[in-house]
Amino acid sequence: MALRYAVMGLLSGEEMSGYDLTQQFSMKVSHFWNAHHTQIYRELQKLEVEGLVSHRLIEQQDRPDKKLYKLTEPGMKELFTWLSEEPKPPKMKNESLLRVSLFHLIPPAQAIAFLEASRDTHAHILSMMDAFRGDYMSESQEPIAEKVGEYLTLDFGMRFMRSWMEWCDFAIGVFKRLEENQTS
Repeated sequence: MALRYAVMGLLSGEEMSGYDLTQQFSMKVSHFWNAHHTQIYRELQKLEVEGLVSHRLIEQQDRPDKKLYKLTEPGMKELFTWLSEEPKPPKMKNESLLRVSLFHLIPPAQAIAFLEASRDTHAHILSMMDAFRGDYMSESQEPIAEKVGEYLTLDFGMRFMRSWMEWCDFAIGVFKRLEENQTS
């Protein structure tokens, strides 16, 4: 359900093609919400049927015609209604933690290798997020008012990455202590 609001939110600023929307989703939303491009296109179709977005067709010579989507007035109204609702408890769905919950089934060395790889992946993502951070900051290093939401969600994503990396180090330490206790 929330994917619709992510799509409407991205369209609230400007008209976009499905491709552009997918790219913006990847840059601005993917650090806290996942969706495949096919899900985004399906959501666009549903929103259009409901009258919450509309499109205009741009004819192109060398490529297929392009649809540019925009948020309609009823779409903006629904987006504002959703924004004013009380927050709901967060839902957690993390495949890595599911694997961790089953670490008792595999050798400690395999678990440590998984944790090290996970930490490295999160460090790589953090470095990419850090590169984007400048897009949301003014020269005085303050967030740009028009991009404060993007700045805040990026900051949260970066804090989450750092926290995950620290937790991986903690978990690796647990395995090493367990191993030391078994050999002593």
